[in-house]
Amino acid sequence: MPLTSVATKKSQTSAPRLSLLAMLIGGLCAGAPAFGQAVAASDAAAVQAQDVVVVTGARGEARSISRSLSPIDVVGAKELGATGKQNLRDALATLYPSYSNTPGFKGQTGIAVATATLRGLDANSVLVLVNGKRRHKTPLIINGQSPTDLDLIPMSAVDHIEILRDGAAAQYGSDAISGVINIILKTNGNGGSLSYLYGQYGDTVGDFDGKGKTNNLLFNQGFDLGQDGGFISLSATADAHRATNDQGPIPLTTKLYFGNDPRETSQSRYKMILGKPAGETYNVGYNAELPVGPNVTLYSYATAGDRRSQGWGYYRPANSPQNYVDVYPDGFIPKFETRENDYQLVLGARGTDLLGWNWDLSTSYGHDKADIYTRDSLNGSLGPVYQNQHDFYDGALVSGEWVTNLDLTRNVQTSWFAKPLSVSTGFEHRREQFQQQAGEWASYANGGYAFPSGPLAGQRPNSGASGMAGFSPDVAGSHARTNDALYADFSQAFTQKWSGAAAARFEHYNDFGNVRTGKLSTRYEVSDTVALRATLSNGFSAPTLQQQYYTTKVGGYTTDPLTGQLRQSFALSAPAGSVVARALGAQDLQPQRSVNQSVGIVLKPSPSTNISLDAYQIAIRNRIISTPTLQGPTVNNILNSAGLGPQAITSVTYFTNAASTVTRGLDLVIDHRTQLPAGYGKIDWIFTSNQNQTKVNSLAGIPAVLANSGIAYNRATISALTDNNPKNITSLSALWKVDKFDLTIKETRYSKVSNANSVSAARDEVVDAAFITNLNLGYALNKHARLSIGADNLFGKRPNELNAEAKKFFAIPVTSPSYSWYSPYGIDGGYYYARLDVSW
Repeated sequence: MPLTSVATKKSQTSAPRLSLLAMLIGGLCAGAPAFGQAVAASDAAAVQAQDVVVVTGARGEARSISRSLSPIDVVGAKELGATGKQNLRDALATLYPSYSNTPGFKGQTGIAVATATLRGLDANSVLVLVNGKRRHKTPLIINGQSPTDLDLIPMSAVDHIEILRDGAAAQYGSDAISGVINIILKTNGNGGSLSYLYGQYGDTVGDFDGKGKTNNLLFNQGFDLGQDGGFISLSATADAHRATNDQGPIPLTTKLYFGNDPRETSQSRYKMILGKPAGETYNVGYNAELPVGPNVTLYSYATAGDRRSQGWGYYRPANSPQNYVDVYPDGFIPKFETRENDYQLVLGARGTDLLGWNWDLSTSYGHDKADIYTRDSLNGSLGPVYQNQHDFYDGALVSGEWVTNLDLTRNVQTSWFAKPLSVSTGFEHRREQFQQQAGEWASYANGGYAFPSGPLAGQRPNSGASGMAGFSPDVAGSHARTNDALYADFSQAFTQKWSGAAAARFEHYNDFGNVRTGKLSTRYEVSDTVALRATLSNGFSAPTLQQQYYTTKVGGYTTDPLTGQLRQSFALSAPAGSVVARALGAQDLQPQRSVNQSVGIVLKPSPSTNISLDAYQIAIRNRIISTPTLQGPTVNNILNSAGLGPQAITSVTYFTNAASTVTRGLDLVIDHRTQLPAGYGKIDWIFTSNQNQTKVNSLAGIPAVLANSGIAYNRATISALTDNNPKNITSLSALWKVDKFDLTIKETRYSKVSNANSVSAARDEVVDAAFITNLNLGYALNKHARLSIGADNLFGKRPNELNAEAKKFFAIPVTSPSYSWYSPYGIDGGYYYARLDVSW
């Protein structure tokens, strides 16, 4: 059955395919009244209220957060809406310090998709579920990852979200190294809601209207199905937002035109547009259940999304070898456009008393196709005869995932303990697909054209559409793999105060073999106000098919910092199994393996105060990272010897299992409710802090074939693993409710982050520690309507700019302002919004 909170559903006798974690918590702590009674997540007075019922992390019986064997966070739809964010990913990053957006520039194909992480690990290391069922992945590559895209789930469909901050691969399979995000959909059989939000950033850079103006509409309506508690809940969202710009003018020291052209100083030098992309996203979905007898319920949910996004590439000046001045006399900025169609459908049935077992049988198929375009560009290598073609279809990336589950649960009375043993077992079959489809000929072709005369005489433009070349037939292909898994879970209350659980999982992949994982959990109630918990598990994250097979060639240019002259480059991202990567020492990718340990304490010093403190360690080996940029004479000689030189490749990268890391951290959560004197309302306080530090234990050596090349993993490689995320995120929020007003103020401190340069520490990017203030003021117009205004980053804080040395050697010519993309709170400054919510 789909995982839904028992607080939002009628009492159920069968338990869904729940996760191991909550199961553990449940059996042990029965009968501890000091930890409170369950309430619905969406009605929780505070986001972290410890008596909210959750189903994530347990099989057989849902339990409250305070009784969980592992740390779990819960956020309701109201809290998500109060952030002012237009998508789940940004809303969660605003609410939880252990959940953060992945830092850095996302690249051409991933420009519209920002990803997020738990505990500072890779985006591929967190598993996303919807109603307890695995959500499919994006086909795009974003910072080397292809995780689940939360932006394509309609926000209006969400009842609440449960975030399990613990390793759970033994319960759910691949990707659950850092934790699990379980999105629980609405189950309303009547009533509905409508919300409209308008927002924009406070300012922009240069003469481009880059304030990111946003219109966001959310709708939900529920209907009863039959007389036995059946329902269908329909949801839709529409979001349209314009781009932002944060890039300053190009310095006068960089020549944009030939000769002594007066346009160098008479025209605006704000030629770059770098920031959030423009986009439109339309999502719809439903969640439905229908009892068909006393012991059987049919269920289904589906989502469908359509997204169009557009970002900008680097400006190509008039004197660029990639430009024809008679076509673009002032140069041009390529646009990267992605049109994405996404859907997932789940069908299932659950019931009771199948030879004494509660059962849940389901099948799910998710599909995402991204068509990619380069617009307002040229393929200069084709010569003037093709100069009238400015728009190119680069091809498509397609992913699909079909998952079938059978889950069985029952209680077995033994003679050893007073309470029964909870037993769960099940089977999962998963088939994953990835396709890379070729673009049109002109998007990737190399016409071999060379400028016959003039300042660029003899120079050859890069092949393919300038900015991003299309996918050629030789890199196109379709790939698939299958996975079969068996699991078993056991949960036992040993005494009234002590309980434990164990889980084991066996998985077989047809491409890299077998994986075995296990987990042990325990919880002990020292007193009515103190409980201890601990877990030990191993886990894994399988390489995605995108990491195994995606190929792209990117042509560009940089400015020589010493001469000011433009120089061209052509970079190849090659799959490890390709001829190019094999020639340079690549080996097949293997799963990342982890060992997770955690220990925590849960305190309830008063009826209005809850405290949890959890320490954790996550050791990962075979961690997948990209090689350093492979270029230079040794690389050229190897490629030439293999007959690969004519591809005009100037550099190569590929993914490899090269790193071994250990991440240690602390999660502290305190929630407290203050009842003020009569007439002054109440205040819900939430204090959260995540301390997180990653250390690189080892890096594999460069392949022997490159031993004398001078290429090596460097400080930039280590920095990407250890310093790109804040080591501490601490926040304090207060929600004050009085009469028809409510006011939320949240202050968050992000510790310093940095991105090391591979050549010199003088070129490092550094973002200093910062305090960010969020505010939301709401007023109930009547019992059905609420108006709110708010601000994210109220005082418009922006991160550090690149220093002079970093600007000098940056990939493109830059001047002030030029903010670091590694800022954990973004680079766009303050965002201000108004929102109207109506319910019926």
